[in-house]
Amino acid sequence: MIGWTVLACYAEYVVVRADQIVQKPPGMPWEEAGVLSASGQTAHTALSQLGISEGDTILIHAAAGGVGTFAVQLAKASGATVIGTASERNHDYLRSLGAIPVAYGEGLADRVRALSPNGVDAVLDAAGGDALRVSLELAPNPQRIGTIVAFELAEQLGVRTIRSQRSASRLAELTRLYEQGKLRIQIARTFSLEQAADAHREVETGHVRGKVVLRVN
Repeated sequence: MIGWTVLACYAEYVVVRADQIVQKPPGMPWEEAGVLSASGQTAHTALSQLGISEGDTILIHAAAGGVGTFAVQLAKASGATVIGTASERNHDYLRSLGAIPVAYGEGLADRVRALSPNGVDAVLDAAGGDALRVSLELAPNPQRIGTIVAFELAEQLGVRTIRSQRSASRLAELTRLYEQGKLRIQIARTFSLEQAADAHREVETGHVRGKVVLRVN
């Protein structure tokens, strides 16, 4: 089974409510099962709140990260065109997920317009700062711009703040897409439970591709 709980999760055993678990696909490794719920459900929540559907063009900031990796694939599965910001070293990775990569930094708006001359329909931000500010130049409707990281800035700019809305039905949808081959789980590195501090330091570098895993041996 796959489930979730909030906090108190770094343990060999945790108590999870029965309505917070779903069946694990038989072919899904436990390392992948362990990272699916948090970032997967956040990405699914975000795309639902932004109303992403077939024919949309969505810009995803930090597209190679944990949430971004899921969001790219979920948006593609819905029929959207995805443009993803990432460092140059992750561009081939984004292409492998079906996204059109674009570099961060000065001139971002012009680079996105070159790829999508009419702008984009929606933006999911997992980077904050200038990436979120630039988004207002590219998407006409502020209610289709959402951030999962920069809540204070979002309030200033009048765009959406997005917090994960977890449910068994949402998690079951993610496992269904996984079984259909439409969702790939990228694990950057696996640490033992005793190395939890090292795992946090790895995440805090801001250069993790996909997810970091803690494994209880």
